[in-house]
Amino acid sequence: MDLTAWGGPLAPPVLRPTTVEEVAAGLREAARAGWTVVPRGSGLHQGYGYAPSRADRILDLTALRRVLRHRPANLTVRVEAGIQLGELNALLAEHGQWLPLDPPLGAQATIGGILATGLSGPLRARYGSARDLLIGVRVVLADGTVIQGGGEVVKNVAGYDLPKLFHGSLGTLGVIVEAAFKLWPRPRAEATWAFGFAEPGAAMPLVLAMLRHPGFPLAVELVGAAGWAALRGTLDLPEDPRARVWVLVRAGGWPAQVDRIGRDAEALAAPARVRVRLPEANAQALWAAVPDLAALADPSPRDRLWVRLGLLPAQIPEAIPLIEWDEAVAARWHAHGTVGLVYAQGVGDPEALTQWGERLQGFAVAQGGHFTILGGPEPLKRRLGLWAPQRPERAVMQRLKAQLDPEGRLNPGRLGW
Repeated sequence: MDLTAWGGPLAPPVLRPTTVEEVAAGLREAARAGWTVVPRGSGLHQGYGYAPSRADRILDLTALRRVLRHRPANLTVRVEAGIQLGELNALLAEHGQWLPLDPPLGAQATIGGILATGLSGPLRARYGSARDLLIGVRVVLADGTVIQGGGEVVKNVAGYDLPKLFHGSLGTLGVIVEAAFKLWPRPRAEATWAFGFAEPGAAMPLVLAMLRHPGFPLAVELVGAAGWAALRGTLDLPEDPRARVWVLVRAGGWPAQVDRIGRDAEALAAPARVRVRLPEANAQALWAAVPDLAALADPSPRDRLWVRLGLLPAQIPEAIPLIEWDEAVAARWHAHGTVGLVYAQGVGDPEALTQWGERLQGFAVAQGGHFTILGGPEPLKRRLGLWAPQRPERAVMQRLKAQLDPEGRLNPGRLGW
């Protein structure tokens, strides 16, 4: 990671520990010297949050990549934070298991980075986010103290849920060095159906019915026409120039369960212009690509803005015209249909992006939802604010920061404090 991408004149020295003990020693040294530290995994989501106000050292955790304990019979695993999600799932696949997470840019993302950002993907519809699968963490605090919370069993004793505290904290409270998760068996069978609709509203009976379906689809994703065109650039997918929105239904489980979801989806999708079951190879490639449709790997692009809207599923059709309305902004989007999370990327000049972001922010707040900037130009983040509305939890996080990192050495300014 080069901090010149955030406007800094020089990239700071990089610490590359290979053990938890070395992480703790590095942070103790930083505390004695008064250095600030920016933890880093793969670096794919450094654009989420504000640029650090100061970075004396980069703490690269990618050498901590061991699987510490896998208990197939208990469906649990404990790993070091630097292991990549794709690498971990390849190992778990040998036992017919997986950690069902698929955040943007996820295959190369590290487990620690996924936890620190709290990002999720289409599989959230069935399995929840990393927060829901997390059962234990080991964390090194700013002064080098190593703490642990949770365990390696799915149910722990009552009390404060320390693991959840660090989920989404962007490395500002402590450095996650190990994590334990509950796993899921891989589905015995999978299938994906694609449905093309002329209007977003026509797709919603299918989406809302899948929300209540007893077969529990793995994912129900909506993709706009621009995003679908981008996917078709590399994948063999159906085409219909008059389809404004595509709905992807991913079913998994026992074969009979998969077949039932498909039959019901096809019956509910009667208004669709296109109804097709995708070949297995195409479906796998498609689900690998969908989470990245709106993502930004550049920490601070000048002409792009990546946002997330949290809405009720039924409100998604109202958001689509606002995303696509401005001709000065080339936009593409996708949404977790049964969850209500809409991801959108806009490309344009700074003023057009500002107006586009303000319009989406205002809509989300007016609907009682929320708005988040996941990546974009630093001045635009400052102008709009990373989150809206401002929630009371912000004050709680600030108090926690003051307790766990009183001198503000970990990722200072990343969350605005």
